[in-house]
Amino acid sequence: MKKVFVLDTSVLLHDPNAIFCFEDNEVIIPYAVLEELEHKKRSLDDVGRLARQAIRFLDELREGGQLSQGVDLPREGKLRIELNHSSGAILPLFSDLSLPDNRILAVTLNLAQEDERPVILVTKDIAMRVKADALSIQTEDFYNDKLRLAPLNEGVIVKNLKDDEAAELYEKGQLFLPEKAAPNSCVKGILTDQSEIPLVVSKDGTKLVNLYKRNGSSWGIFPKNIEQVWAMNMLNDPEIKLVNLMGPAGTGKTLLALASALEQTIHQELYTRILCARPVVPLGKDIGYLPGMKEDKVRPYMQPIYDNLEFLLRPKMGKQRDKNDDFIVDSAIDMLRKKDQLEIEVLTYIRGRSIANQLIIIDEAQNLNAHEIKTIITRAGEGTKIILCGDPDQIDHPYLDKESNGLAYVASRLKGQAFYGQVALIKGERSELAARTAELL
Repeated sequence: MKKVFVLDTSVLLHDPNAIFCFEDNEVIIPYAVLEELEHKKRSLDDVGRLARQAIRFLDELREGGQLSQGVDLPREGKLRIELNHSSGAILPLFSDLSLPDNRILAVTLNLAQEDERPVILVTKDIAMRVKADALSIQTEDFYNDKLRLAPLNEGVIVKNLKDDEAAELYEKGQLFLPEKAAPNSCVKGILTDQSEIPLVVSKDGTKLVNLYKRNGSSWGIFPKNIEQVWAMNMLNDPEIKLVNLMGPAGTGKTLLALASALEQTIHQELYTRILCARPVVPLGKDIGYLPGMKEDKVRPYMQPIYDNLEFLLRPKMGKQRDKNDDFIVDSAIDMLRKKDQLEIEVLTYIRGRSIANQLIIIDEAQNLNAHEIKTIITRAGEGTKIILCGDPDQIDHPYLDKESNGLAYVASRLKGQAFYGQVALIKGERSELAARTAELL
């Protein structure tokens, strides 16, 4: 039986293409949703862009007929703008119908009472789904962009090694595989004495490579666990153009990325510049309300990157230290900027650029959606490498979750490509205090 899907504003602001994702069923957009899109379209941020795109799609569909009467969709479905049913629904006493959410619920409730087909409210808003359930309205999340991401510890291949295999790995540094495997996959080799060695599948998928043959430091930072060995190998491999570092806070994602970036840009001169960026998901005032110049506005959002740079640059100051250490470290960061070897931006300023011969670090990438992560990766020009860092379990974006964020999208679509590598960092290495409290609290 065909169904009726009522779309909430949050779905269209998450993905304007959602209109076309319901196959041969009927899609209903309440008039209250159009009013909310009208209000959001004036915004200059990504929400405004998505609202304008949704309105453009609806405008193009007008060529097929009157939206209030229903128009055909490409997959044999229909789309209709619902104008009525805004006040006749029996909502709980004292429900405020001036609220768009309540008007959308009223539309859905009336349609469900009148239509023989199943009527389903689709929304990214958790509170909206709870209210709908309280009214006995069938509701669900928008699942089209959901991706099943395996638990972090399941992305590692475990291989029990025989004595002759272990000997070959230590002697030659590699071991041929009987069957081809996904390139750059992390492999934990288990020796007969139950000790572990870090291995990785070669880029052609035919060999296991012993990383202890390559184990070293970057900018004075040594890997502290087997996951960091895998990460350091991928970060320092210029043939791996896109690295995805996932894991909870304190596992060393940003620190390892910056240490590798400084080593390859300043010492090895493989890249002309380090570009660090983070998505701005403000919990209070938007970035435009902060005082000062552009650098002053960006600084609060970029502070985690500055903290890691301070940790990495302070030991390199040597005899240049004086009573004001902060001044010296800030001067080192300023010096890198003046030499055009370091750029720290918010992602607002990256759209539309073409970036060549640079090492790009995107921190907190879990707060990006699939479209945004694709836009950023496609900014990469010739000779550029991109490092994504983030925790899929720590998402601040209101319409993203563990299965629909940019990190999950990249991990699902690119794993197995020779130019791509991903590592799940599990063990906290920030401090014993941080690690223990993360376990106990």
